[in-house]
Amino acid sequence: MELKQLFLGISLLLAVDCLTAQEADQKIGDLINKNDWFTLEEIFVKEKNNIQSLTLSLLAETLLSLSFNQQERASQLLDSLLMYYQHDLSFENISNLVLMKGKIIGDSGYYSQSADYINHFLKTVPIFSNHIALAEMYGELRNEQKPEIVRPDKDTEIPLTIKEAGKGRLMFVPVTINGKTRSFIFDTGASSTFISERFAREAGVRIVRDSIPITGVEVCTGKTGTIDSLMVGDIIFKNPMIFVSDNTPDIDSIYQIDAILGLDFIKRVGEVQIFPDQGKILFPKSRTPLPKTGRNLLIENNQPYLKAFSGDERLMFHFDTGDADGELYQPYFLKHQEEVEGKGTKEEVRRGGFCGYRNISGYRIPSISLKIGNTAFDWPDIFVATESAHSVQQDEDGALGMIFISKFKKITINFEDMFVEAE
Repeated sequence: MELKQLFLGISLLLAVDCLTAQEADQKIGDLINKNDWFTLEEIFVKEKNNIQSLTLSLLAETLLSLSFNQQERASQLLDSLLMYYQHDLSFENISNLVLMKGKIIGDSGYYSQSADYINHFLKTVPIFSNHIALAEMYGELRNEQKPEIVRPDKDTEIPLTIKEAGKGRLMFVPVTINGKTRSFIFDTGASSTFISERFAREAGVRIVRDSIPITGVEVCTGKTGTIDSLMVGDIIFKNPMIFVSDNTPDIDSIYQIDAILGLDFIKRVGEVQIFPDQGKILFPKSRTPLPKTGRNLLIENNQPYLKAFSGDERLMFHFDTGDADGELYQPYFLKHQEEVEGKGTKEEVRRGGFCGYRNISGYRIPSISLKIGNTAFDWPDIFVATESAHSVQQDEDGALGMIFISKFKKITINFEDMFVEAE
């Protein structure tokens, strides 16, 4: 389920002189400008020793580290770029690197350091709205404790319940706040843990920020609150920043949601193993090794995206376990319009989520064949949208939600080595 704070969009555009740049530099620069991180990873490994510009090589490694959730490494590389290589970068790129560094510091829970870091930059150039917004946000949180996970030195297992929700299904797990246990949706598509304002009052959540823009189907506002801790099994999530809103998610305008366990927890815990048929989720002490097929998961603007293949065509999916179903988006339709119109039937569906719902036109096609890692499967009866489904949709080919999760006995989601594996 798409839940994302709206104020920060970071991009880097590089000017690589086609007449003078080496072929490797040109390839790397083009891929950075396209935000094509999976291909950049493949080409960077092959071409690293051929790249003429050390600045470009460091920049590529920085962006790959960010995309594949290697925050500490990305922070070290950003320090090097900003300290030693500013002369090779445009001012716009320098400002974006400062923003990235500030976001890493703040996301790690060092709110005051992040605000001070960005404000130091703004003393020289007080004109960037994204920098101001980020500095203000972390400035308001400067006296708060950083979020952290505390867990025992063993596997943690919790029960999983899958319930009907609108025309699909959702996963629910028990979460305890101040002695009260509630069912939370387990949702990789929610950048933050969410609870309704009613539940926040009952649970004693302390509000620390008002009027926060949030994106879903449309854009609305909410609040940020915090508590001492919440518990998922015997794992303690201390000082979480929780999104609080009266705008509860609305699945097909039928099923309303009171609480969501989001990506802020899921990323920090490292690895999740979902067993839909057995009704359990395991947070293993020992992480699963990276498969031979390599990384297929990345994070961009605090949302996870999964690489898949349909035949030889590489597709990119928003990986959203809070999506009660799943679908193909407009970019896929535009690439396969003749095929979709030929074998599909016209349909209009209602898509609900944060901040309301929207009617979407498209086609229903019989199936599509996909491969994720080494696992191939057919996705039957799939809706293909011919228009944008939500306000933050980019150029991804679709969303993989519960229609994907429910097909397998075990799904491993690893945010350390950045892969999803289905068995």
